[in-house]
Amino acid sequence: MLAKRKFFQVGLILTAIFVIFFTYFFKSVDVKQNIEEKQEIVKEDFSEEEINKFENVEYQGVDNSGNRFVIGSEFAQFEQERPEIINMEVLKCTFYFKDNTFLTIIADKGVFNNITNDMKFSDNVKMNYLENVLFSDRAIFNNYENQMLVAGNVKGENPQSKLEADELDFDLNTKNLKISMYSKERVNIKTKF
Repeated sequence: MLAKRKFFQVGLILTAIFVIFFTYFFKSVDVKQNIEEKQEIVKEDFSEEEINKFENVEYQGVDNSGNRFVIGSEFAQFEQERPEIINMEVLKCTFYFKDNTFLTIIADKGVFNNITNDMKFSDNVKMNYLENVLFSDRAIFNNYENQMLVAGNVKGENPQSKLEADELDFDLNTKNLKISMYSKERVNIKTKF
């Protein structure tokens, strides 16, 4: 009977040891697997949303009409999935025309497509061409059509006149300017002589 009791006690102790061992061993393996799975999820989420950031960047190119341009910004970034779309902050772009004139655009924000050479400027847009200064909310350069659309609180001035309009469509090939107003008000141009 004493032998049965000792056998029973030893069996009970071994069972307890196995239960404790397997409980903590498998639990730690499960915890490690959960941690590793969560780390993999974080890595996948991070890589999907990975954004490349850089400072003081400059791109040079030629538009469809053969005019050279330089666009640069203090801060820029692009996403891995769309590396051709460069989001810029504090930027300046200069178009150097074949007739030796140039157009300079300054804005707080912008987007440059380094494949199509299309550009969008927004927030405190300022444009200088010859003696003309133009302010607006946004400007869009379409390289294919070689046109600059300027819109939103458009105000311009030069030594002879002042201008207020809703939208300007500037053809960079012909240097023709189409002025539009979408409210009932008329385009406001004041000349000085």
